[in-house]
Amino acid sequence: MNESRNVLEAPGATAGRAVGLVFRRQATAALRDPGPHFVLPALPALLMTVVFTALFDRIGDAPGYDAGGLDRSHAGGYDAFLIPGVVMLVALLGAGATSASLAADLRSGYFERLRLLGARPGTHLTGRLLFEAVRLLPGTAVVLGVGLVFGGDNRNGIVGLALVTMLVAMLGMAYSGVFYTVAIRTTDPQTPFQLQPLGLPLAFLSTALVPLGVMPGWAETIARWNPVSPVVDASRQALTGDPWAGELPGAVALLAGIIVATHALASLTLRRRLAGS
Repeated sequence: MNESRNVLEAPGATAGRAVGLVFRRQATAALRDPGPHFVLPALPALLMTVVFTALFDRIGDAPGYDAGGLDRSHAGGYDAFLIPGVVMLVALLGAGATSASLAADLRSGYFERLRLLGARPGTHLTGRLLFEAVRLLPGTAVVLGVGLVFGGDNRNGIVGLALVTMLVAMLGMAYSGVFYTVAIRTTDPQTPFQLQPLGLPLAFLSTALVPLGVMPGWAETIARWNPVSPVVDASRQALTGDPWAGELPGAVALLAGIIVATHALASLTLRRRLAGS
């Protein structure tokens, strides 16, 4: 750890090496406390998988269920419809854990020392962001495995699973930028616990759990504009439809744009905070 800090603080450290060291620092800390970093992201999605498949499987008989142009995804019943959506909760309710250490570093004055030494504090955001993507992978694998046991459908094998995993990782990265911005502004290590509930309305007011055709009008309107919906639709196509259909490129482009935007916002907030301190 001391070696990592020395390299990060060295003016001549390359950005790539600094990002790698930040990533390793986050991974080491997460392995010491794996619960919130690797286990917690999967728990809400697992709970909803068990409860929704047991209690709401008859939703497939509801009028309008096959509306919305997703008939191919509905062919396997509600369980097959649910699993590609509920797995996105791994990102929506599990992202942002590394914002706690970001706030702690700001509060301790560590970033001030980096600035005085000429290091690039922005590498801390990039390294954390990459670790956010990686730490969601175990939870995603568990939720997909359990989901398939509980009636989920995967018609595209490893390719489908890999595409869904990629979408979860990208969604986690996109959402984490919001956590970083708040953590920088508040320097509160409790940031991830305060913001995580916001993932619930993003999930419930999207096509993650129910199709547009069975939503009330106001919820359908919100779901159509919710950026989570196209990501969920792409996930559904990756498992139960054509994995290379139009939904996937659009979802990847959308997530890439949000990642750039939220990361840029967090970087700008960090620069302004350090410049004003």
